Amino acid sequence: MILNKQEIKNILDMLLSEDKENAVIAFSCLNNYASKKYLGELLVLYQFGRTSAEEWEKECKKVFKLLKNVLKLNSTNYRFPSSTVFSALIDNNCSEESIELYLELFTNQLSNNLYNMGYPTDKLEINIKIKDND
Repeated sequence: MILNKQEIKNILDMLLSEDKENAVIAFSCLNNYASKKYLGELLVLYQFGRTSAEEWEKECKKVFKLLKNVLKLNSTNYRFPSSTVFSALIDNNCSEESIELYLELFTNQLSNNLYNMGYPTDKLEINIKIKDND
């Protein structure tokens, strides 16, 4: 299996499922991808999967160890600010597809937050684009 955008969305759905067995299955698949090659995809799943750090540490040890090492985490608070995750994606030259997915999910989350605060999101369009380094 290659971790493309659609596969990541499918795994994310499994992590977000009410059925905890889905998360266990997702974790068992992810342990096979505990390498820097898939760091961007793993960061996206960890950030948006809403699964506790304890579950990741227990069910997906290899990936959790990789994330801790890359992000230089020493504490027990493993919820990251969006800026930390985005910086890690850029600094570690993660795949363009994982960065695009991160920005898509971040934008959706932002839109939901604005809606919950009473903003007329049906009248808003949020576009985020990565600038070229030229």
